[in-house]
This record gives sequence, C-alpha cells and structure tokens, in this order.
Amino acid sequence: MKPRAFFLAAAFALIATPVLADAASDMMAADKAFSDMSVAKGAHAAFLAFMADDVRIFQGDHPPIVGRKAVEDFYAANPDEPGEKLTWTPVEADASPDGVLGFTRGTWIYTAPKPDGSEVKVTGYYVTEWKREADGQYKFVLDIGGADKQ
Repeated sequence: MKPRAFFLAAAFALIATPVLADAASDMMAADKAFSDMSVAKGAHAAFLAFMADDVRIFQGDHPPIVGRKAVEDFYAANPDEPGEKLTWTPVEADASPDGVLGFTRGTWIYTAPKPDGSEVKVTGYYVTEWKREADGQYKFVLDIGGADKQ
C-alpha cells in the first residue's frame, strides 16, 4: 500500500470509529427509552412512539404486521391488558458506517396478573433494527422477538 493510501485509510478509520460508537450508543439509549416508556405508558403506546412509518413487526402467532396503520389497527383490536408489563434490556448494538442503520438486541420480560391473583411471567429475546430519521432521531423499522422455553 502506498504511504498516502495508508494515511487516508488510517484517517478514515479514526474518523469513522467515533461515528459508529456514537450511533450505536444512541441506538442503545433509544432502545432503553423505548423500554422505559413501555413500563410507564404501556407497550402499545411505546411501540407507536418509537416506530417508523414503514415498520415491520414479527411477534406472536400471527403474520408480520407491516406499516404504522396496520400496527395501529392491530393494537386497536388487541389493546394492552390491565396490569400487564413488557420491559426489555438491550445488551448489544451495532451501526452502519454512516450511522443511518443499525440494530440492538437483548432480552425481554412480560408479566401479567392471572385471574387467581398469581402472575404469569414470560421471558425472551429480540432484535430491533433502527433507522436515523431526517430529524436525527432513531426510529425502529423492524422488531423481531421470540420466547424462551418455559
């Protein structure tokens, strides 16, 4: 490699690395705020607040839900149940070189009261794809989750 090409490659690496780290950190922060809102205001409110218009959600035993309108309709027909709580913890994030796209992954916990007063608890894992919007905020465009063996 010519010295000039090496210098340019090294300079790019030094410049790009903070962008990646900042984008990944921003996605982790967005995912944490998303979970916090789910606990405070309910899962559906949080999902609607953090999703992009072209979202795709893969969860449960139904086909993927594609687009904000379809998610809104699904949530209207299937409201949050009183007392249920969905929380999650992101454990990893990565971002594209330009910081526009990336993902977080982690674990989730769902709890809800049973009619007998006991509590149901289900745990699982997820991957969420994030996209930086024109205003600089991250919104999720894809969410996939699965349940652990119970």
